[in-house]
Amino acid sequence: MEGLGQPHSSAFWIDFDEARFAVETLVDIAHDEPDERPPCVILVGQSGMGKTSILREAQRRIECDFPEPEGWRDARYAPVLRTVIPASPTSLKINLTLLWKQGWPITTSIHRIADLKVVELLGRQRTRLVAVDNVHAILTAGGRARRDTLDAFRFLMSEGNVSMVVAGLEIAADIFAEDVELAYRSIVLRLPLWPPGEPSQRLILALARGLRIIEPERFAEPEMAEFIWRTSHGVTGNFKRLLHWGHKIASRDGRQRVEFADLRAAAAMLPASA
Repeated sequence: MEGLGQPHSSAFWIDFDEARFAVETLVDIAHDEPDERPPCVILVGQSGMGKTSILREAQRRIECDFPEPEGWRDARYAPVLRTVIPASPTSLKINLTLLWKQGWPITTSIHRIADLKVVELLGRQRTRLVAVDNVHAILTAGGRARRDTLDAFRFLMSEGNVSMVVAGLEIAADIFAEDVELAYRSIVLRLPLWPPGEPSQRLILALARGLRIIEPERFAEPEMAEFIWRTSHGVTGNFKRLLHWGHKIASRDGRQRVEFADLRAAAAMLPASA
């Protein structure tokens, strides 16, 4: 039996099959030598399915595989560049965001050469993978803005000689598929919703253990697991949210043991369409 204590406040990794395959794909790409046409991985799934966790875990593993060289004198070493681009982008905003993540001062004069500076720093900082999260937010603009975004990604990969991963909703894969060159260079990884039964039970058990909830096996039993699955609509983040808030509700009452009633109370806090 695990002691209750407080649940983890930091993120923890849940190693399920689809997530493991996605992480290993990104790590393998980062190990490839530079290519004239580096690939772009498109990681898609409903909000809350763990895309950000996959990017974070891939970054951790890549940074372990490519530690900072001894005697490194440059200001920054960045084998992975991971960011979220502000909405309503232009190629300039994309490049300024990347420069900010690369640690370069943002001045008025840099605007004229931002794209070239990003490419230069990718080489100097030995970046092997660029990761852009919530990419659907910058791809849903129409017309010229969307084309500008895709052109910026294409330039970044080709001139920077670096692979990319973009993570977002399913529409991101649809938009990349409309661009002949990017579609040819893309690898699409999809995170499906969790089905009921044994797969969801394994996830619930792993989450309950990760949150250090007392007697985690109880939550994977059929009746409780079916309720958690149905209320969560098969979304990874909702499974975790239910268990986390169920624990908080029990703690408010001074109890260590999370009861079924606590989960029902936590479920009422989720949006109806969660």
